[in-house]
Amino acid sequence: MAPRRSIRSPKAAHTDRGARLRSISLGAALAAVLGCRSSPPPPRQEVIDIHVHLTHADAVTPLLAHMAKHRIDRAVILASPDLTSGRGGSGLAGYRTGNDIVLDAAAAHPGKLIPFVTVDLGHGDLAYLAELRRRGACGVKLYQGHNLFHERPLDDPSHQAMWQALSDQALPILLHANTVRYRDELEAVLRSFPDLRLVCAHLCGSRTDLARVESLMEAFPRLLVDTSHGSAGPAAEGFANLERERAQLLKLFSRWPERFLFGTDLVTSGLDPLSMELWDLQVESNMGLLKEDNFRFFRQTADQPARTLGTYQGLHLPPELLGPALGQNAARWLGACAR
Repeated sequence: MAPRRSIRSPKAAHTDRGARLRSISLGAALAAVLGCRSSPPPPRQEVIDIHVHLTHADAVTPLLAHMAKHRIDRAVILASPDLTSGRGGSGLAGYRTGNDIVLDAAAAHPGKLIPFVTVDLGHGDLAYLAELRRRGACGVKLYQGHNLFHERPLDDPSHQAMWQALSDQALPILLHANTVRYRDELEAVLRSFPDLRLVCAHLCGSRTDLARVESLMEAFPRLLVDTSHGSAGPAAEGFANLERERAQLLKLFSRWPERFLFGTDLVTSGLDPLSMELWDLQVESNMGLLKEDNFRFFRQTADQPARTLGTYQGLHLPPELLGPALGQNAARWLGACAR
């Protein structure tokens, strides 16, 4: 006799099928949750501050702590003459001491601190430049476009040998250029040496005249600019104008996302508690200009001559513009120094 087959009711079959479906759905949901938990977060954008004046050796440890606090991965440390460092003097006096300070600091913290030395364009001391490079100099900071250091025109014949060497060696250059006073001189240099890897600081001296920086960037397609704001007076004036011309600055970032570099123009000459607070304010405002809807810095108005802390509207750049400005453009400009 053939075995009897078990006959299940339609209701029981429906119940089993529902249980299986619930089990499959629960497993899929659990897998999705576990998958989300195990997916690595996107890599954090590297931040490179290309404009830090390291004025003395005692400031190295506080500077590194400051960078860690504000999540700045690397900093270009600039050699400073006595006048910029608060040691007194005039002109470029003491700049060789400044070179020693940044080279020693970078040697002790390779990859974290990137040393930029300074030279006197008029001396054409190519042997000294070669020595600085052997000691680890990655680039050059030039001050002679600043009115306090402007002994001769930027395009003076006595400067030609050094400009040629900087161009031939493809060294990254950070130049302070007062384009109100010395625009014609800068343009003459850029026409004579079109291959210079040059960043012009403080929106090329045009924080209060975006039409000027736009015309320079149009005329010289290799020219880069940094976004740094320095001491209280000029920075407050610059931030106030950029707030008024926010839409125009956003257009420039959108037009040339590869040509803007983040910097703070931090000067490390003070190490007391008040100076440390000002360090924080400086990096937060310069970062806030790019990243935030609003940021704080000193304000000065016609009816209130004394500067007081106030709020500015930031650019709040989208990721496709913020990433290049904060680090990607700097890494490309620095080249081997950033690797």
